[in-house]
Amino acid sequence: MMKRLRLTIGGVLSLFALTACAADKTVKTTPPAWVNSPYAACSADELCAVGSASNFALAKADARAGLAKVFQARIKSSFESDVRVKNDDVSSGARDFVSETSDVMLNATEIRETFKDGGKFYALATLDKSKAARVTRDEIDDLDEKMTALLTDESPAAAVRLEKLYEQRRGLNQRHITLTGESIPESVGYDQVYGNKKARVGKRHVYLSPKAGSKQSFVQAVRGAMTENGYTFATVPTEKTPVVRISMTAEQQFLKVDGFVKYDYHFVLSAPDKNGVDVERLAATFTESGLNEKQAYSKAIRSLKDYLKENILNLYF
Repeated sequence: MMKRLRLTIGGVLSLFALTACAADKTVKTTPPAWVNSPYAACSADELCAVGSASNFALAKADARAGLAKVFQARIKSSFESDVRVKNDDVSSGARDFVSETSDVMLNATEIRETFKDGGKFYALATLDKSKAARVTRDEIDDLDEKMTALLTDESPAAAVRLEKLYEQRRGLNQRHITLTGESIPESVGYDQVYGNKKARVGKRHVYLSPKAGSKQSFVQAVRGAMTENGYTFATVPTEKTPVVRISMTAEQQFLKVDGFVKYDYHFVLSAPDKNGVDVERLAATFTESGLNEKQAYSKAIRSLKDYLKENILNLYF
């Protein structure tokens, strides 16, 4: 019986030793190669970055942010090379566009691996360049269609819009070059875009006539939106200068909430037609509330700016 007891105790001790050894092995696991060298786990068709933090969620976010920085740095380098070769100032605006929107590439990003070393967590983020290139190509195709349509539009606003889309297109093309090494041929070229703008912008010279008593912030909002879209302004009205009349009137509404007020702000922009008859061109009502009329009005001005940004291209006269 004693012999059996010794064997049993010995077995228990052996089992304890094996368990301790296994636990020790887990604690001392060697970090994978990608922790210090991201591309050790990536192919030539991918971009990679490693993130680290105090938990997996933050490590993954850090990895994605790091990948975005890597991608932006490569595009910036590509832009700088392009500018030196072509001496092209347009790339500056296009570069700004890509810098602001390259996060869309995170749609093609995945977290491939994670690793925990004591209290530190690591994540490996990868970007599939071919998938990102397809997304980019779709965006460029969409812009090409819009630019081709705008090229036939004779309004100065369309000319300004065309320029903005062209810069976006240039930025996206540079992204495509970074991903694939190949450029996508332009359907609307530089000379067309800037020749078109030169021919049209400035030909819409108008006299802006605000309704008596209009606040300066309202007038500035309308003038700013029109200026951005190719309109210039006369200091005095003439027979050859269309008079653009603008107004925004406030109408207080009932609001069953103590301490707050509510207003409808009616905006109208009118201009003469071919026969010289004043015609309403743009009209909208913004319903805003606030602690007082001043606060509600400030909100209405923001809504007006958003409205003009979306609808200024519909202004023809």
